[in-house]
Amino acid sequence: MRVAVLDIGTNAVRYLLAEKQQGKWRDVEMGGTITGLGRGLQERGELAPIAMEATLGAVSGFLRVLKTLGAEKFLFVATEAVRAAANGAEFLERLEKMAGAKVKVLSGDEEARLAFIGATSGLRMGFRSDATFAVADVGGGSTEIAVGKLGRPEAWQSVPIGSRRLTEQFLTDDPPTTQQLDAAYQFARQQLQPVAFLLRPAAMLLLTGGTAAQLGMLRLRLKHFDPQRIHGLPIRPETVREWLERLSAMPANERRQVPGMEWGRENVIVAGLLLLLALMEVAGKETALLSARSVLHGVLLTMADG
Repeated sequence: MRVAVLDIGTNAVRYLLAEKQQGKWRDVEMGGTITGLGRGLQERGELAPIAMEATLGAVSGFLRVLKTLGAEKFLFVATEAVRAAANGAEFLERLEKMAGAKVKVLSGDEEARLAFIGATSGLRMGFRSDATFAVADVGGGSTEIAVGKLGRPEAWQSVPIGSRRLTEQFLTDDPPTTQQLDAAYQFARQQLQPVAFLLRPAAMLLLTGGTAAQLGMLRLRLKHFDPQRIHGLPIRPETVREWLERLSAMPANERRQVPGMEWGRENVIVAGLLLLLALMEVAGKETALLSARSVLHGVLLTMADG
């Protein structure tokens, strides 16, 4: 049986198509697009009509593709933008009517727990069974933190700071000024301090979400997303700083031309990299691993058989 999972996020719509073989789930295809559902949410408190239409259009298109690829069961989840917006329920009603299925709006805690389960799945490196992992899932509207053993989260917390929120609050010039970058970074560190007690004791920090995947593509000079090469890729703060300095010096239209840059990511990648750097500093880690898996795989592993 083939199962499709769709995640309607603050910045992007992502999907995963998987099938079960000999009792184990195998990825068939992953994809998505940036729709900016949470664009302007912090200022207005509502989802913008144009962003809602773009998101509904993307979901509709993905459903057609997934049905063509043999999807028999669909699981839908939505995250920060839908749960925070004053008109989130209105959007949810339209989404469910179009999809013909219920959409589960994840709480921050649920999102953090599922991100951990997904991000720590499929790691091929030889870790001790009792090793503690910290997973940081940087989204557009929030960052989810969870810690635990492989596949078994033990504590989690959601922080209301993400790449789109940070961009709209601080990085208002194009390209952003040094003062704006400094202010955004200090704000990110301040917001993440309450979860330092979760991050610091962990043996390994895993970074996941759209920014982490994009960083992996840039680091490996990939033109197309390759989860097999990105999943488990070690990354150091110097690499994050290198790309942060390079991309923050460009206007968005130049960032868009960087090989491998996802369309639409050019507007929020600088804030996303600031968050990754702040996370590594707050966690006190000189090396982190990138994860190409996140909430999508967490939903698959916990809900597909239910």
